[in-house]
Amino acid sequence: MKGLLKGESLGVKNHLAIINIGGFDDQKIRSWGKEELRPAVSYQLNGVETGETYFEGFIFNPISSKDGSYIHPLYDGFGERSTEVDWIRYLELLFEKEANLHALNSLADNPLDIWIGLPYPLVGETVFGLGGTDSQLIFNNMTNRLTALTWWYKQFLRAWSSSGFTKLKLQGFYWIKEVLNEPDEALIQQINTLIHEDGYKTMWLPNYGGFGAMKPWKGDHLKFNVTALNTNYYGNTMMGTEWINHACMFSNVFGCGIQMNIGKGWTFSPFHVYDFLNFGLPTRNNYINNNLLVFNFYNITCKEFAENHPAEYQQVRHFFRKEYVDQQYPGRAY
Repeated sequence: MKGLLKGESLGVKNHLAIINIGGFDDQKIRSWGKEELRPAVSYQLNGVETGETYFEGFIFNPISSKDGSYIHPLYDGFGERSTEVDWIRYLELLFEKEANLHALNSLADNPLDIWIGLPYPLVGETVFGLGGTDSQLIFNNMTNRLTALTWWYKQFLRAWSSSGFTKLKLQGFYWIKEVLNEPDEALIQQINTLIHEDGYKTMWLPNYGGFGAMKPWKGDHLKFNVTALNTNYYGNTMMGTEWINHACMFSNVFGCGIQMNIGKGWTFSPFHVYDFLNFGLPTRNNYINNNLLVFNFYNITCKEFAENHPAEYQQVRHFFRKEYVDQQYPGRAY
């Protein structure tokens, strides 16, 4: 048994939230301003700031930097494949004045951890662009994929070094594909090695049950410092709360964090947030104490969550402070 993954063991914060750049659902925000991000950074009680931090860090996840094309591999086939123009636009969005990184820096009273999703070089025959070279790159071989990825990574570090952020700590970079396939393994190892040599950490957020996340587990082999499993529990699908238990048993063996899903729509039950919190108590899986936690927001922003679901928003804060107690609700089956 490897042991539990807690942020303090790695020098990183424990309670993180994902910020999607673009999207496929109703939330296609690319420029997250201060008003949209405020309830995610600073705990609001009845609409009033309390001065307490809510999430301690943020993970930027590139889905789409412009309409009609997608950087994230999950959406391949729903639009055009991304090119150099899309990757540059993603970089520009991250450092856009009054938005995204700048907005977080303005809002933070205490330093926030920052993780940056690397754009994904999807294998294929699409002409990507020069990527800092003298010839057009096509992602039909690992060399070209690594060249483009390294070019973007260095462009990001250059922009970060001149940003002047005082409240943000760049912890590392996030591999955005949730499952593994063989052509990615050597690429991941090489880019992760480069990132580690520069003094940063690497993160992967796989799906529990996905290839590479179970048979076999490759998080350590691929040199990821931080991993957190998506339990695939949403509250209104075939995957019941037992998936939370199974993912937690797996995470305890391989040293992973846990992802918690908050959303609206037909896949989400009205009480799915309470299920995630209840199953994290010491009497069940104890990730309230033992695991790094990553929060996903689906078809809802944290601002909307705070305004339209204030009870759940407040209970999440109680969970962070280890003050949460088991919540009953109508029709609960456990």
